[in-house]
Amino acid sequence: MASRPGPANVSVENLRRTVVATVVALSHNAASGADAGLAYDNHEINIGDAVSRTVLHGRLTGGETDDLIVFTHADSTRQMAVYTYHETAWSRCHLGDVARGIIFVDMMELGGEDRLLALRRGGIDWIDPATWVPRTWLASPSMYKLPPQDVPDFDFARDVNGDGLDDIALPGFDGYTVWTQRPDGTLNDPVELAAPATARVGFRSATYRARDLYQLDHDGDGYSDLAFWHEGGLVVYPGAASGSFVPDPIELLAPFELSTDDVTVSFGFGQEFDETRSLLYRVDDFNGDGIGDIATSTIEVAGVFDQSTRYDFHFGRREAGATVFRAVPDTSISSEGVQGPLELSDLDGDGRLDFGMLSFKMGIGKIVAVLLTGSVGFNMNFYLMGEGGYARKPNVQRRVKLRLDLGSGRVSGNWVSAGDLTGDGIKDLVVQVDGTRVDVYPGTGGADLFTQRPVEVDVNLSDQGSVRLADLNHDGKDDMFMAYRHPDGETLRVGVALSR
Repeated sequence: MASRPGPANVSVENLRRTVVATVVALSHNAASGADAGLAYDNHEINIGDAVSRTVLHGRLTGGETDDLIVFTHADSTRQMAVYTYHETAWSRCHLGDVARGIIFVDMMELGGEDRLLALRRGGIDWIDPATWVPRTWLASPSMYKLPPQDVPDFDFARDVNGDGLDDIALPGFDGYTVWTQRPDGTLNDPVELAAPATARVGFRSATYRARDLYQLDHDGDGYSDLAFWHEGGLVVYPGAASGSFVPDPIELLAPFELSTDDVTVSFGFGQEFDETRSLLYRVDDFNGDGIGDIATSTIEVAGVFDQSTRYDFHFGRREAGATVFRAVPDTSISSEGVQGPLELSDLDGDGRLDFGMLSFKMGIGKIVAVLLTGSVGFNMNFYLMGEGGYARKPNVQRRVKLRLDLGSGRVSGNWVSAGDLTGDGIKDLVVQVDGTRVDVYPGTGGADLFTQRPVEVDVNLSDQGSVRLADLNHDGKDDMFMAYRHPDGETLRVGVALSR
C-alpha cells in the first residue's frame, strides 16, 4: 500500500508552487517593461543667465519636431529664443527682444497649424514665424492691462465647446469674450458672456480673478454649454449649432452650499482656529454617462496638525430637459491631512474619470523626520470610478519622497506625472528618481493600473521641479522636457528627452 504524503510534504509542495508562481509573475512584470521599448535621446539646451523662463512648444518653422519657444527676463530685458530640432541636435534660429506691450503668451492650433499668440492691452496678436514680429489679429479689451517683468504663459486659447478645436476665451472685468473656431480654421463672431470677475480687497490694494469656465451639456441637445459659478449656482450659456454660445443665460441652482470656486483660498492658523470651507472643484462627466457632474472640495482645519480633505461628487441627472443634482453626494473621496489631485483621466479605459491624489498628513513625526533626514513622504492614491462611484480606500497606492535642504531651501524629490510614454493609448506613471533617472510604470488598462516594476529611463534633467510631458516629435509617444537652473547656479537649461 502506497504511503500518503504527510502534511510536511504538502507544505513543501505548496511552497514550491508559490515560489514558481512568484518568479513567473516577476518575470512577466520585467518582460512587460522590456516590451515597452522605452528609449530616449537626451539633449540639453543652454539658455543663458536669466531670472525666469517660460517654455512653449509648437511647430512654427515647418519641422517634424515641435520647436521650443523660450521666453526669459533678466533685469529689464525680456527676450524670446526659438530652438529647432534637425536630425540629432537642437539649434537656435531666433533671438530677439519681446515687444514692450506683451502681457501673456500662448500657443494655439488654428486650421491645423500652430500659432504663437501674444496678449496685449488692446487684444491678441500672433507672432509671424517668418519675421518673429507680432501681427495684430483680434481686437478686444481684457482685465489685463500692464505687462509684468517676465513673460508668463496664460491659457486663453483652448477648446471651450468640446469639438476638439482650440478657441479663444478672453476674460474681462464683466465676463468673457469668446471666439470659437470653425472646422475650416476661421473664427465665429465674438460673443460676450457675462461673468463678473471676483475681487480680493486688501490694505490699499485689490486683486481681481476671472471666473473659471466649466463645460456641460445642460439640456441634453448634444451641444456643449459654457457655465460659470455665481452666487450659489451655475450660470449656463447654451451652446449653438454654429459652435458658439447663446448670450442669454440659464440659472442652475445647486442644492448645496459652497463658499467659492476659487481653489486658491487660504487659511490662517490661530490658537483656537476651527474652520470648514467647501469649494467648487470641477464640473465634468465623472461617471461617463454623458451628463455633467459637480465635484466639490471640503477642507476642515482645526489646527496645524488637525486637517482633513474630502471631495464630494454629485452626479447630474436629466429631468424635464435640464440637468439637476441631489443635495447628498453620490460618492466621495476623503483623507486625513491634505490631499490634492495629481491626475484626472480615464486610467483604466472604461470611459469614466479616475483620480490620482497626492496625500500628506502634517504631524510632529513629519517635522522630526524632515529635521533628521531632510526628507518627507507622500502617498500617491489612485481611485477608480466604478459603477457606483469611487472606492472608500485607494485602489492603488504608491509612496514618494521629497528632499528638503533646510539650509538653502532647495526642494527636490520624486516628482510624479502621468502620460502615454509607451504609445499604447494608456496612461503610464512617471516618477522622477533624480536628475539622471526616471522610472516609468507602464499602464495596464486594468484595475491594477500600472505594472509593479518600472522601466528605468536614463535622462539628463533635474530633480528640482516636475517634468513636462508632450509628444514633441509626433511619434505617438510622450517626450519629457523641463527648464531648470544648472548646478553652476549661473545659467538656465532646458533638458529634453526625445523618444526613439
